Amino acid sequence: MEKVHIIPGLTVDREMYESALAGLAEHAHEQTLTWARFTSEDAWTLVPDPDGFGYKAELVLRRSADVTIKVNLWRGPDLRDGERPTPHGHPWPFTAHVLLGGYDEQRYGLLDGKVSTTTMTHRAGGANHLPLHVFHEVTRIHEPGRTVTLMICGKGTKGDWGYLDPETGTITPNQDVSGPTFRQRMVAINPRMQKIQ
Repeated sequence: MEKVHIIPGLTVDREMYESALAGLAEHAHEQTLTWARFTSEDAWTLVPDPDGFGYKAELVLRRSADVTIKVNLWRGPDLRDGERPTPHGHPWPFTAHVLLGGYDEQRYGLLDGKVSTTTMTHRAGGANHLPLHVFHEVTRIHEPGRTVTLMICGKGTKGDWGYLDPETGTITPNQDVSGPTFRQRMVAINPRMQKIQ
């Protein structure tokens, strides 16, 4: 099978590409994706974890005020603190269509100051819908480096999200938690960002 090593920590292949095409045909047929774009260093962004490695890679196909459509290639869980649960929300509702592999997710609810949890498993062929103001973490990737999702995000408000402390029920806005090192870690693992610095 043809594989392309794009940047350190990111390799794609024809099966991943074909799964992305099939997902687009079914869920976002107006979007196109070429092999050249799928294998381009300039198309992908690695998202850093606390240790400075990329836990996932994102290829944004469309970003507008009303919708964002992107392909995610998951390398590891989305454990933003790295040591303890740090559930986060998003600035928009989304549906993630699992195209290859799968993942486990922990969802957190807050009612009358009390935190509840639910564990969910998402496999290829399924979809994960996350409404606004729901906190979660992706806790396990079934096939690291081969789990592919198509994420279709609805209208949202930039910056309108944050983190939930599962012990206290306290919600902290994103800008207070991600801190100044996030951008530095992102640039460090994305060669195209280093070129424009």
